[in-house]
Amino acid sequence: MRGLLLALLIATIHPAGAPAADVPTTPSREGPELFGVESPLGRIDYRVGRGLRVGDTGFSIGGYATTEAERLEDGSSAGNLDVNFFLSLDPVSFLHLFSELEVGELAIWEGGQRPRVDPQFKVERLYGDATWRDEANLRFGKFLTPFGRWNQVLADPLLWTTSEPLIVEEVFSDDVVGAMLWGTAFPAGQALSYALYGSFLDRAVGEPERDGMGARLEWTGRGGLSVGASYFASKRQHEDEWNHLGGIDAVWQPFDRLELSAEALGGEGVRADGAQWGLYLQGVVETVPTLYLVGRYERYDPPSSHRGIDLFDVGLTWIPRYYLRFKADYRFADHGDDLSAPGFRASFSVLF
Repeated sequence: MRGLLLALLIATIHPAGAPAADVPTTPSREGPELFGVESPLGRIDYRVGRGLRVGDTGFSIGGYATTEAERLEDGSSAGNLDVNFFLSLDPVSFLHLFSELEVGELAIWEGGQRPRVDPQFKVERLYGDATWRDEANLRFGKFLTPFGRWNQVLADPLLWTTSEPLIVEEVFSDDVVGAMLWGTAFPAGQALSYALYGSFLDRAVGEPERDGMGARLEWTGRGGLSVGASYFASKRQHEDEWNHLGGIDAVWQPFDRLELSAEALGGEGVRADGAQWGLYLQGVVETVPTLYLVGRYERYDPPSSHRGIDLFDVGLTWIPRYYLRFKADYRFADHGDDLSAPGFRASFSVLF
């Protein structure tokens, strides 16, 4: 599937916070060069969707911009424009530094009101990787929580739908502020990745008062199948009781034009006490070149008085170039609920 392969190629410039998707490497410089000049620092060049490389300094900058719009069944409508920057630096061969900076809500519009500008700055990720060998590396800083599969690749241009599954959005925190030991082994031409991490620095940087530790194990075979298992334990400050959350996930590409993925989790999450569980099943099929039909089913039982919800998301994604992605989908549920927000959503993303 050409689009899926392109998405994987794009991922090489997008450190995603989990060892399976974020092995520090030199970003691919494929793609058309829009600007290039020789300098005392080496060749400075910019390639579409690959960012700007500053000579031989090891520094590069790229990112993406996304505009979204929605029209919900209750008649409300809204939209926004966000820009995210990726900054990468490899000062020495064994050290990789990465940061994602978001300037959100550059433009906001709601209903029939005039658009307004209210930029919000946020450090989405900021970490360093000390690399020793494939099997053992250390990460320190703020990075995406390596729980499940969806949360490892949160950049809009790399996702198939405009909305996240509820088990990703409602259960655990997107990021960890702490340290992680991670690595990958390659037995018999396959890949076995692991991650052990803790969020002990959250309070030091003004994050919500929570402590946590977790682990992830992922196996990738030769037949287009990858299976993972995740665990996370968390507790609030001044409390002795721990919440425990476990999950499994898989992605399978049986042939070139089809991708199937699934995640399930159960236990007690970070954001609310009480037992909960959920899952999603998603299929992506290339109907004609560069145009993909996407369908997702979700089941989520929240830890509250809310009844369980069955949610459906169907839509189309168009990838005319590896750096452009148009998405349009419709989400609906078996009953009205604050979590479902049924309606139409669309977005346009560009990698730069």
